[in-house]
Amino acid sequence: MVLIWRQNRDLLRARAYRDFFLRLIPPLSTAVFVVGLPLVLRLATVENYGAVLLAYLAGAALLTAIISRSVAPEERRAVSAFRKGEYEKAAAIYEDLISRRPLARHYSALAACMDAAGNPHAALEAAERAIKQDPRLGIAYYNRASALAALGERRRARSDLEMVFRTDSNRRLRRAAEEALRSLEKV
Repeated sequence: MVLIWRQNRDLLRARAYRDFFLRLIPPLSTAVFVVGLPLVLRLATVENYGAVLLAYLAGAALLTAIISRSVAPEERRAVSAFRKGEYEKAAAIYEDLISRRPLARHYSALAACMDAAGNPHAALEAAERAIKQDPRLGIAYYNRASALAALGERRRARSDLEMVFRTDSNRRLRRAAEEALRSLEKV
């Protein structure tokens, strides 16, 4: 539960409560089933074991359906396309998402797509929009630093990488920022 909160604080800052709540549903539902298991086992007898088990399995099926809706399918498709190296496709999906839900996280992801696709100017523009919307979103500074480095603006890139440590960022992002800082110093 804490992990979900930590990974999605930007949604709370953007007042995207619906999106945040949808991401909380899977762990909350799982907790309900785990807490309810002793009760179910207590209610089960030899005579009603089948019915109790069927009801519990129906609840598990419902939980699975709810979990599948916790992250927008478009976001899943965009992440999948990005991981496959289909950066233009991922960028197009994020642009569509932005047209409907202009969240800083979507602009930041678009910046990563554009940078990976070799368009640092567009990446810089998207990252700057993300930072303007949510100045505490660490990944946006990381993505802007990457675009700036590609444009040869190493001093500004270094400054943005240092900002990652003063913003809302996880351990993995901080490690990546440290590595990027080291690589900037080598050049």
